[in-house]
Amino acid sequence: MTAVEVPEPEPDWQEATIPPYGTGKNPALQWSVWEHCSPTFQMIGVLRLPVRPVARRLRLHVERSWDGLDALDVVLFRLRGYSFALSKHDGNPADVSYVWLTEPHEDADQAWDVLLEVVGIGAEAVAFRGDAP
Repeated sequence: MTAVEVPEPEPDWQEATIPPYGTGKNPALQWSVWEHCSPTFQMIGVLRLPVRPVARRLRLHVERSWDGLDALDVVLFRLRGYSFALSKHDGNPADVSYVWLTEPHEDADQAWDVLLEVVGIGAEAVAFRGDAP
């Protein structure tokens, strides 16, 4: 098999993950899986803890991703018929996780009850319920 060499990037190309806003010369613009899927999610509130303790409790694999704001930890999982995502941006000074339903549901309160029960935490762990202010 013949070796194929790919040339190095052009010196004036910015990183593909940086939005060019019409100024970049790199012809590629990369977006993350998180950026691709999260606009369809329904935010239902915020937990007063990061993603990793919840992931540890449920034996979930924490994925690293990024979006236009920052790098983040994220887990996507199902509990008793509800599809959740928890995300925590690295640059968020508050140690909180955003709670999302990956499939919008009319009964977000019931989803919260299921999440809190299975994770084994109480309502004091909830910073707020509902969409972000």
